[in-house]
Amino acid sequence: MARLAIIFARVNEKLGVWFVRVVLVSVLLSLFFVTGGGISQNDRWKINDIKISGANVVSNDQIMTLVREKLLGNYYFVYSKDNSYLFPRHEIEATMLETFPRLSSVLVRRQGDHTIAIWVTERTPFALWCGKIFAFAPPEITDCYFVDETGFVFDHAPIFSEGVYFEIYGGIEGLQNDDVLRASITPERFMLVRAFESLLKKEIADPLRVMIKPDGEYGVTVRSSIMYPVLNGIEIRFKDGQDPDALVHNLSVALPIQFPSGPPPKKKLQYIDMRFNNKVVFGFTP
Repeated sequence: MARLAIIFARVNEKLGVWFVRVVLVSVLLSLFFVTGGGISQNDRWKINDIKISGANVVSNDQIMTLVREKLLGNYYFVYSKDNSYLFPRHEIEATMLETFPRLSSVLVRRQGDHTIAIWVTERTPFALWCGKIFAFAPPEITDCYFVDETGFVFDHAPIFSEGVYFEIYGGIEGLQNDDVLRASITPERFMLVRAFESLLKKEIADPLRVMIKPDGEYGVTVRSSIMYPVLNGIEIRFKDGQDPDALVHNLSVALPIQFPSGPPPKKKLQYIDMRFNNKVVFGFTP
């Protein structure tokens, strides 16, 4: 019994020492935590200047308001968020991209004890997305959205006269609560349209709009052509899986054969159908 009593006494002594050590470490950590928080509140590192570069359409005031909101308050009720060493850089970058879909990139960095700098890149409009279906041709294009060169829908567009931007009609993916912003045209289909539009514009005619049909087919309406005025207003048809280079090449070969120099054809050209391998089919009015 005496032996057991000695053992228990030693155990209690060790537990007591361990407990004291834990308490001391906890007290020291708490003091360090509070002291560090106090230091973080020092005006020596307080952010009082925000420099913004690259914003044109998105206003500096909008960005400034968002950033100032993110600098309010403290971490864990102690550490200041407007400290130039501790400010929430990644959170600011992520929130700006989420808040302003027109921005394609945001970079935030510390510049000195009292300044942070923000560099932004805005998306450039490539075309207009104007809905799933093209119904008629009004003199002005309304209720459209800007699309960048990747097919990303990033901003509501003002009213434009027809022909100012290439128009895209068709389905989009990635809708959130029916919000068109931040949705995208299906990448594979958009890249085919973009490549064909670019080549057609460079080699033959200026395209006006494209209808991306749900069955995997496309109809590109020509706005005008200096080389072949007969193409004005007609539709060029093709489908998924076809090569844009081959399509434009075949068309450039077929056009001078079908429309040699001389008087215009007696019948009006309505469409050009290239959905059938390497064939180029010209459709005329009866």
